[in-house]
Amino acid sequence: MADLKIEVFTSPRCPHCPSAVKATKQLLKENKKFGGRVKWAELNTATPKGRKKAQSYGIRGVPTIVFTNKKGERGAVTGTPSQKKYLKIVYEMLGEEMPEEVIVEDDNAGFFDRLFKRK
Repeated sequence: MADLKIEVFTSPRCPHCPSAVKATKQLLKENKKFGGRVKWAELNTATPKGRKKAQSYGIRGVPTIVFTNKKGERGAVTGTPSQKKYLKIVYEMLGEEMPEEVIVEDDNAGFFDRLFKRK
């Protein structure tokens, strides 16, 4: 088993679900250090398997991202988290501190600060 399993619950009618899937793919692509330690799957709630799993977790809205570590600890976030929040959750669920050298955009930066890469 992987050290962390990420399950992204989606629905075909949800306009926000593609961004949660994209954020998950981007997180794993940009953080190769997770290697085989983190596995992910998309679960469509319009399918019997996805609906049954969502019901077992008590999920009532999509997108919802569920994190399960190898200790069996589980956490979830509804919506698409920012890159920084997503990384913090993954490191926390792995039981590790996020390294200081990991550079992510400040969640509190304003639109023009991000546009012009100002602090």
